[in-house]
Amino acid sequence: MKKVLVIALLISGSTIKAQHDISVDVFGFAFSKYGLGYEYAINPNNSVGINFNMSSKNMFDDGISNTPEYAAIDEEYKYSEMNIVPEYKAFFTPNKGNDGVYMGLYGKIRTSKASENSFTDTNLTTFPQYAKTDVSTTGVALGVIAGYKWQTSGALFLEATVGIGKFLMNNVKYSNDLADDDQKFEENDYIPYIGNVLAVDLRLAVKVGIRIGGGSSE
Repeated sequence: MKKVLVIALLISGSTIKAQHDISVDVFGFAFSKYGLGYEYAINPNNSVGINFNMSSKNMFDDGISNTPEYAAIDEEYKYSEMNIVPEYKAFFTPNKGNDGVYMGLYGKIRTSKASENSFTDTNLTTFPQYAKTDVSTTGVALGVIAGYKWQTSGALFLEATVGIGKFLMNNVKYSNDLADDDQKFEENDYIPYIGNVLAVDLRLAVKVGIRIGGGSSE
């Protein structure tokens, strides 16, 4: 029993000394995107982390669902999106442990679902020729990031991040396959293609967070 207590105390002590950064992306609020991030300091110059964010707004929609002919039955579809973003950072000017200028790598797993989208069913002969479909997507991207993290004298920190990557995979699935016959119904409105051509992932975040544990690298 004493051995178990000693081991538990050692683990607890090492956990407290370790540096854990927890943050929220306040910039994403402007785009109806809500995110939470966690970062673990390997040493003052290197860290690994993971970010989760969710959104109820499709930034790539061209507005077809809100045009007069579609709005007659659709008005606006229901949309949800989730991103899981693991990342690695290398800090070049650490002062208080994992702060200052950094560069790194990231991956992204993106899923989305748009429910009750309206489209023109060319197989129907009655007017209006409308039908419904759900659109589900899955994408995987890799990219690079750069940024700056400012650690206050206390536990709070501010961080700005920019990044660019490329989607290596984007899958789109219709619940109603007939939607593929509607030339106005673009599947690229549901995947992050810039101009419906470039499968580029852009990242921009401004985070506010709190640091638990850790210490100065001085």
